[in-house]
Amino acid sequence: MSIVCSVPGSGGSWDYIIAIPEAEVGASRAALMNDSVQLAMETEIGSDERAAATVLLDVNIENLNVDKNSGWFSSVNIFKSALANSAISDPAYQVALQHELELYGNITPPSKYDRPMQWLFILCLPFGFYYLQAYTKMKKNAGIYSLSNDGTLSTPEGVWKSDEITDIDMGRWIAKTGNARSTWKAWAIVEDGLPILLDDYVYNDMHMIIGALAHRFYPDQWTPLARRVKVEDVESKESSETNQTTEEE
Repeated sequence: MSIVCSVPGSGGSWDYIIAIPEAEVGASRAALMNDSVQLAMETEIGSDERAAATVLLDVNIENLNVDKNSGWFSSVNIFKSALANSAISDPAYQVALQHELELYGNITPPSKYDRPMQWLFILCLPFGFYYLQAYTKMKKNAGIYSLSNDGTLSTPEGVWKSDEITDIDMGRWIAKTGNARSTWKAWAIVEDGLPILLDDYVYNDMHMIIGALAHRFYPDQWTPLARRVKVEDVESKESSETNQTTEEE
């Protein structure tokens, strides 16, 4: 669950913070080249269209704080020079335009719903951390559960010696009714009647502890592996012993 929540959460964060802003910038540059610069270059030198395109280029650099060492900054200067002095066939302008179109020409402008939609994924991220924390806590607790050879039971709630364990409640263990989560539980009863949950649904091999305690208190009902003693097997054994006695007589 931590992975299921973290992956879309991280992806949504990446899109919101990096991918969508980059797409917006790329799409705006493509629109600037296609809708302003190229159309202005088709007009005569000194036209209002060329002057307006030059202003848009200056605004684009200032608003986005473009790095002066970047390729886009160099291309903008070439575009501005071409708008001021050259025709649309200027080789330097054509090379710069082709280069920038290869970078940004195929970028689809983000939809107005793209950013809000990413919040649905970003909100998964806290749950990823929550499940990771829960897993870490459960893994730590799993290392605490044990039943030693002398009968000492260790759990996150405390440690009890063999004589301090008075009973075990097997009422819900492998019950025929109820969901799986509720039918793989038993409760060790320690002094003062305090029930200690032993959950085999959550912790692997918990049935070994449950079986050992159940067999200790109810050997006629439970095996050391927490399985029910089959009454029919006992009756079959008794019947077999009776037949053997009869044959011997």
